[in-house]
Amino acid sequence: MKSEVVIPNRVPAIEPAVEFVRSWGLKAGLPPEKADELALCADEVITDVVRFAFPHGEEHFFVVSVEVKPSEVEVVLRELGEPFDPDSHPYSRERALKEGKFEGAGIEVVKHLSDHFLFLNKGRAGKEFRIVKRVPAKHITELLPEERLTEEPAVSKNYVLKPVTPEDAEDISRLIYRTYRYTYPKEDLYYPERVRTYIERGEKFGVIVRTEDGEPVGYFAVIVKSDSPIGEVGEAVVSPAHRGRGIMKMMMASLIEMAKERGLLGLYGEAITVHTISQRVNARFGFSSTALLLGTFPSARIVGIESNYGQRISVVLDFLHLKKRSSALFYAPSRYRRVLKEIYRGLGVEAEAGRRRAGELPAVSRLKLSVNSAVGTAEIVVKKAGKDLVNRITRKRDRLFEKGISTVYLDFPLSLPETRELPDLKPYGFVFAGLMPLFHRGEDYLRFQSVKESYDMAKIKVYSELATKIKRIVGRELREVGKRKG
Repeated sequence: MKSEVVIPNRVPAIEPAVEFVRSWGLKAGLPPEKADELALCADEVITDVVRFAFPHGEEHFFVVSVEVKPSEVEVVLRELGEPFDPDSHPYSRERALKEGKFEGAGIEVVKHLSDHFLFLNKGRAGKEFRIVKRVPAKHITELLPEERLTEEPAVSKNYVLKPVTPEDAEDISRLIYRTYRYTYPKEDLYYPERVRTYIERGEKFGVIVRTEDGEPVGYFAVIVKSDSPIGEVGEAVVSPAHRGRGIMKMMMASLIEMAKERGLLGLYGEAITVHTISQRVNARFGFSSTALLLGTFPSARIVGIESNYGQRISVVLDFLHLKKRSSALFYAPSRYRRVLKEIYRGLGVEAEAGRRRAGELPAVSRLKLSVNSAVGTAEIVVKKAGKDLVNRITRKRDRLFEKGISTVYLDFPLSLPETRELPDLKPYGFVFAGLMPLFHRGEDYLRFQSVKESYDMAKIKVYSELATKIKRIVGRELREVGKRKG
């Protein structure tokens, strides 16, 4: 859920803009005191923009948007004012006490009251402030006693599969905890109220499997992508004592039919590479590997793996078309055309490389940035490549790394001739990731990735021949950019 307003750089506009942010904070489920803190953060940034971002006396406008998720509220302010970097004006408590100078105090307040603050200087494309406030929720361990959480249900002769409803939220969280304790990478699943909200909003749908006694032993859900008619088979669990009884197969088959009924064009799965179990399950249902995404989740001790994985968890992206697609025309740099044709062929699509040349590039690129501060990743979608592209993406990536982001994904539309003429991005630290089918606005994208840390490719386990080829390319390019261990 997202809303935005356009604000003039006039003092009377500050109060209604701040109230707009506060009201959305309350709608998101923030307690009044937390909504006030979010509003104060917005007040500090909006006031600074109105007072200092533009030449005195000139009328300008800037945008304030609020995106509400079950786990957080994100406020994004974008403006095209004069250059400014808050890191160049740090707050000093000693200077404030001794000299009465409070330079940088406003940004310090924002950092203190928000759960995540990010400032991006985009050069001629302006500046961007991002403020995140987490929505409080009770962890499943705060709601139920340990014995209730860990008790394994007896094996059942018959299992009952039903579509999930909001009333299943607590049982889903209980099942996740019982199976994985604290190691499941998607933290929201441990908070029943967040699970309930996702289901109520239709942002995910799924199935739950119960024993004859009604105890939950299996759960599988599709997360609907917000900017394209596809979904992620992104949450799956079967209680250990009930594995090997066809529960996962039964759930996957049901999900595929539910996705078709909802008119989705495709499904994708992000299968972790700590082992190949989920990759093999996907392959059995006709999914084909299209990309290797490095560092998608933070490093964690995985249940069933003897020792700590030792690096951020990477995933293989597997895709399944739900609507027949026999051909595709794509524009890509020559060095990737062969592997892209192989990936398309794995999806049952005969693809042809386009030869049309791009026209003259505009001066300024159009980019869309999404940040997932909870797992330390960011995604830059190139809507239109401009002459400033390399400078923009490297500056943005470097700034994100400085702010604690570990992996930056970079998506280019394969429908545009400009993608065919991309420069080699390896000198700038971006390596190949693969094909992202129908990933934004129902179109295919070529993904690159830049990582902050180095990776041991031997620890990344892949199952299919296609995934093996993709891994080989990723590993080779990682070595070229100095980010491969061994």
